[in-house]
Amino acid sequence: MSQADRDDAVLEEAIEWMAQIQSGSFDSQQQQALEQWRGQSPHHERVFDQLLKGLASVQASPWRGRTSAPLLRALEQPSSRRRFIGNSLSLLGVVVGAGLLGRWLQSGMGLPGEWVTGTGERHRWLLDDGSRLELNARSKVLPRFIDQQRGLVLRRGALLLEVAENPVSAFEVTTSAGIVSSQAGQLQVAEEGACIRLLTLRGEALLCLPTGESIVVPSAHSLLFDARRVLARDGLQPDEGSWASGWLEVNDKPLSWVAEAFRPYLPGVVMLDDKAAKIRVNGLFPLDDMPISLEMLERSLPVAVSRYSDYWVSITAS
Repeated sequence: MSQADRDDAVLEEAIEWMAQIQSGSFDSQQQQALEQWRGQSPHHERVFDQLLKGLASVQASPWRGRTSAPLLRALEQPSSRRRFIGNSLSLLGVVVGAGLLGRWLQSGMGLPGEWVTGTGERHRWLLDDGSRLELNARSKVLPRFIDQQRGLVLRRGALLLEVAENPVSAFEVTTSAGIVSSQAGQLQVAEEGACIRLLTLRGEALLCLPTGESIVVPSAHSLLFDARRVLARDGLQPDEGSWASGWLEVNDKPLSWVAEAFRPYLPGVVMLDDKAAKIRVNGLFPLDDMPISLEMLERSLPVAVSRYSDYWVSITAS
């Protein structure tokens, strides 16, 4: 294999990692695997770091905000990838294979009919039945309004729903682990790892699991469940579901929990070492100003926060 081919292979692997990072579901195990990949050789680490710099360049480049089609046509030749490496990846638009970059550029975009929010973006909708929906950043739902049926499918992230009262037709939120229904009130439904978190902010809800079990959830309760059973239930805590206000309220939570809440508002990887992950946190953090929130962490906790680009944040115990 020639040096040019080896460069192409490493760069394509780096772009594959970037596609995973931008997918919105990059977990701690994937982060560890990425660190192992970067540690395979100085060349792996150098190419990935250069790619991060290239992404930062794109933010200020003429490609910003444009559709991907013209860019993808410019990326089909392997020589473009080699030229990108030779120029220290100075501009992302001249480097990578069209298929991999296409997936990266389009990550977070929804299929036809889906409603999607991007990194750092919350959005509100007025639904056909008069209900009101708000999506957290990096979230995705599919609306389902057919005849007298009303509902949403949560595909990713978190939602806040104000259910318009209808004694005849309950509003159903379908998740990967079960169906939540409500005839009136306010609730939040969110992915939490491989589980789902339900908050009944006002009014009760009914949870139906794939096992056939049905659970009535009273108002002002928090429920964590997967497809088999309820894992935890408790009264609603003051800091739960605070993202809808644009603030993250934290009362004695581990830093790992805070980092997970920050991830939809940061466009790349958030690396957190094991020691830092266990540090307890209290505070109120602005979700719409991540630089300030990260600075607040560094000033109030025994941690060091390093930002290598907009796509790479590392938090380590100091």
